[in-house]
Amino acid sequence: MKHIFVWFSIVSLIMIGCEGTRTADEYFNAAEVERNAKNIKVSLENLEKLIEHYPDNALAAQAQYLMGDIYMNDLRDFENAILSYQKVVDNFSGSSKVAHAQFMVGYIYAENLNKKDLARTAFQRFINEHSDDVGEYFLESAKQELRSLEDGAPRLEDILQNN
Repeated sequence: MKHIFVWFSIVSLIMIGCEGTRTADEYFNAAEVERNAKNIKVSLENLEKLIEHYPDNALAAQAQYLMGDIYMNDLRDFENAILSYQKVVDNFSGSSKVAHAQFMVGYIYAENLNKKDLARTAFQRFINEHSDDVGEYFLESAKQELRSLEDGAPRLEDILQNN
């Protein structure tokens, strides 16, 4: 019995030690696998660990962005989605995800939370800071969203649904 306890303790220590040696890629891949398996909490935990252990890794920005996507699409938790996307903007300057995250902040405020002033501010910031970083479609989408907020024109979501 004593040997079993010792063996179990050794295996446990090895497993705990291995947790700290996971790579950023392993955390990210595990998060995607768990999300696909609908284990959303575990997916978010893997993304948080990636960001915590590898804040300077290129995958950290993607992980933070993916957290926003999970909160928005899987959990329909728009406040936490905005917080996650805003962390991309605030903490990962230089990442290709920053412009997309800024757009998503405006989109959620406009389309999901009906907070027009905050949406206007977010979309205007997107246009001012990222017009050279994104394609024409993305830029036109932001401009269309701004127009719809200003004069009651059709929202981008309504236009896309009708096509």
